[in-house]
Amino acid sequence: MGSGGSAIITAMTDPALTTLTDLVPPPASPYLGENGWEAVFKEMGTRLPNDYTELLERYGAGMWAGWLRFPPPGRSGRYGMPETSARARDGYRLLREDDEDEFPLPVWPEPGGLLPFADTAHGDHLGWLAEGEDPDRWPLVFWPRHNDQGPPLACTLADVVYSLLIGDYERFGFPPPEEDPDAPTRRSPDFEPHTTENFDPHE
Repeated sequence: MGSGGSAIITAMTDPALTTLTDLVPPPASPYLGENGWEAVFKEMGTRLPNDYTELLERYGAGMWAGWLRFPPPGRSGRYGMPETSARARDGYRLLREDDEDEFPLPVWPEPGGLLPFADTAHGDHLGWLAEGEDPDRWPLVFWPRHNDQGPPLACTLADVVYSLLIGDYERFGFPPPEEDPDAPTRRSPDFEPHTTENFDPHE
């Protein structure tokens, strides 16, 4: 990643991130993309929460448990997080225009709006509800593909990843895999990092 990356990390590391790194050692060279955090914040129109920048600085872009995908925040173009987030927001707006009861969330940059940053192998999205001026107070929320919209998640981002790895799907509002064929089925800890060489060989 370009300049300005590690300066974002604060001294107050989330304890859940420490637990996560004990469970899954981070890659030696996390892939974040070619742009630094300040450029990412400018493209997104806001600073992003520290628990996100901490997790990405530690692990980079990649796939957790074969299911939850974090695109690289500093990558330009259609495969980077800013562009994938923009496409997800556009899609949600269109769905909300047709059925506001089914899709009740406002969309960033509306106050409290949905700001996606990761997605799943089955088309769900993980994001923030951008409430207020302090991104570190934004709650996480899943936009589920097949289930009803649930409440904000009362946990940190590292908690979400750790819960996924140990199979605690109900915490996200998803039924257990035996009741939902689209739920993740891999329970063993696993992280597949993306790299400059293999992130998208077809681009």
